[in-house]
Amino acid sequence: MNYKGMEIKFSGSPDEVLRSFLDFFNKVLPGYSLVSNLTLSTDLEQLLRDLEGVIAITPEGLIVTIPKEDIVEREALLLHLVRVFIGYKLGNYGKDSISISELLTVSGGKPSSIAARLSEMVNLNWVERVGRGQYRITTFGIKSFQETVLPKFMSRYGD
Repeated sequence: MNYKGMEIKFSGSPDEVLRSFLDFFNKVLPGYSLVSNLTLSTDLEQLLRDLEGVIAITPEGLIVTIPKEDIVEREALLLHLVRVFIGYKLGNYGKDSISISELLTVSGGKPSSIAARLSEMVNLNWVERVGRGQYRITTFGIKSFQETVLPKFMSRYGD
């Protein structure tokens, strides 16, 4: 292994090499383990498994399979923001954001109410405004959705 002009060799059994490499890595980059513990990311595969029965992939795109009237407004907005995120990651959509007018259409809410919910979610760092009237879910928003909203859906609509 070459690192900053040094050549480092590890030898031994696979377990010994791995242990030596990790020890070296922690000595050279002591903050790595701290940073890695603070890093938040989205496991797309797990998210897709979690959404089974809630979102479906059709030839027309991703759809929400739960009736609109069964979802409270804030949950509906998060769900549609997650749907757009997944659609973007899977290559079904050209962007990872959705307009407020699209959110109005898919959620069935009122403009002032939708704007208020989006503002709340922006303040919670669940959603970010990315352009004029465009919103996307954040990594923290996805995590919060998985921990707070999805369990409600699964208790009502899960197997």
